[in-house]
Amino acid sequence: MVKRILALYLISFFIFPPIAFADEAEEAPVSYEIVTLKKGDPAPFDGIFLSPQAAAKVLTEKKFEDAECDLRVEYELQIQRAQFQLQLDFKDVEIHSWKDKYESMMILKSDEITRLQEFAMQPKPASGPLFVALGFAIGTATSLGVFAISMEIVR
Repeated sequence: MVKRILALYLISFFIFPPIAFADEAEEAPVSYEIVTLKKGDPAPFDGIFLSPQAAAKVLTEKKFEDAECDLRVEYELQIQRAQFQLQLDFKDVEIHSWKDKYESMMILKSDEITRLQEFAMQPKPASGPLFVALGFAIGTATSLGVFAISMEIVR
């Protein structure tokens, strides 16, 4: 029974999760103060103090960061563009070579078909005289064989 109650309790939390009501944290407005200090003056607040040269360097570095990033991105894009163009050119050459191979195979096949058609259409040599001579030879051999056997029987 306890297990069922515990199971129903857990299922209710899965089906209806508890909603936490909290106030949004209010962000304190950030105040940027720029104060010029002279050597020996006390600092009005805690922080990092830069010399004018250091501040100028930070500002110029920030200014040129975007340009440097743009140049780096453009350089990488040009490298990728060149690589893709090389791959595309390679595929074009491959396609042309396959096309040439296909055309040469088709020429060879058509030549072979023409040769075989000519061979099939040639008239067969006349075999009549061959059959007459063969029949005469077989008949003569048979007659001589019968004559020889009959002579043996008579003796």
